Amino acid sequence: MTMLSETVRRYGFWLFDAVSGGHVRQYVSDLENKLQGNLDTSSNDLRKLLDHAVNTAEFYGKFKGYAKITDFPVIKKSLVKEKYNQFISSDYKNNRLYKVQTSGSTGERFTMLQDKQKRKRVIAELIYFLEHSGFKLGYRHIYARVWHRDNKKTKLTFMMHNTIMFDCSFLSDEALERLYRMLHKDNSIKCITGYATSLAAIAFYFDKKGYTPDLFSIEVVVSGAERLEPNTKALLKKVFGCTVISRYANIENGFLAQQPDDGDKFILNTAHYFFETLKLDSDEPAPFGEPARLVITDLYNYAMPLIRYDTQDIVIMEMSGRNGFGKNVLTEISGRQDEIIYDTRGNKICPHFIGLVFRRFERLPQFQLVQDSLKHFTLKLESVHDVYDNDDFQNTMKQLIGADAVIKIEHVDKIPHLSSGKFKKVICNYKVDS
Repeated sequence: MTMLSETVRRYGFWLFDAVSGGHVRQYVSDLENKLQGNLDTSSNDLRKLLDHAVNTAEFYGKFKGYAKITDFPVIKKSLVKEKYNQFISSDYKNNRLYKVQTSGSTGERFTMLQDKQKRKRVIAELIYFLEHSGFKLGYRHIYARVWHRDNKKTKLTFMMHNTIMFDCSFLSDEALERLYRMLHKDNSIKCITGYATSLAAIAFYFDKKGYTPDLFSIEVVVSGAERLEPNTKALLKKVFGCTVISRYANIENGFLAQQPDDGDKFILNTAHYFFETLKLDSDEPAPFGEPARLVITDLYNYAMPLIRYDTQDIVIMEMSGRNGFGKNVLTEISGRQDEIIYDTRGNKICPHFIGLVFRRFERLPQFQLVQDSLKHFTLKLESVHDVYDNDDFQNTMKQLIGADAVIKIEHVDKIPHLSSGKFKKVICNYKVDS
């Protein structure tokens, strides 16, 4: 019966796509051809998008004489909000557009407009990347996240997508035990997807209880929104005995990158986006192997073009061989620019390096480092009061931020998440005098 339900959903989706023009299937095929071969971003597709933007969007009108993409300015979400109408293409102002709203967890909430074909490309991205992780369209799956009025879909939508909501607002032992009973009882559930912090809580609890893969029918775990730490990934594999992958996406654009099932590097979606990595303190290109800001140009949102959009995410890009071709990949996705802290001498420290030093504490579910002033820090540790000595954390932190740092350690049962369900490992309340 389960197989029939999955098959009906899968064929039903593709039948609907076929009678609607077959665009999603075409876009999935396009992704396959470009991402598995030597092709990356098509220069022709990029040129078409840039020409469209300068001729139909007021903000870009002044750049009609451009020669290359670097003639355009790097833009941030705050600028798009401020000059919102100037980014909307005049060709689409009277069209019915799809609205997607960012969570506002960083204080920059806004509504992004997408045209019909862009929306279908996002659906194609979802299908392509999920299938490459072992997930088949129609699989019954659990979506673990904070559910609230703004993101909760109708019961009919969840039934059509074969999705089970699991609310991560309060991940108590009782809630996690209910999840265990659901997964153990229902062998039709083949996938769990959710934020990395929610998956970490599930992994640590299930491992503590001694739950093993033979108790479940899970075939793939998919993490998104935040970086999945290596120790959490290993623990999820231990508990569920399946493929565990991490994907990188945002609301305003779509699916930007995903790990293959046989590695930890993120394969960029160069079929749909043009990527740049720029230095942290300037708009100059950053060398491979160094922490950098990820800046993207969405090639296919013609309704609201975003050219050289600064995601504010800090990444490390390198060249890597795959399928016999050289590809740019992300070896790290390690936080946001507003998560940069300072050592006691005023030097910047990226979230990437903070994450690296904490990886040695493999039994630590979560930590949160808060900088209150140049030399005063608070380190919150979740559920490891009897596992590690406080001196281990003190010494580790002082090696990173300075021997004269004053570090207050707080042991807590749970570290609060943002209202969106996302989690900030690093918070900088210290303001540098300009």
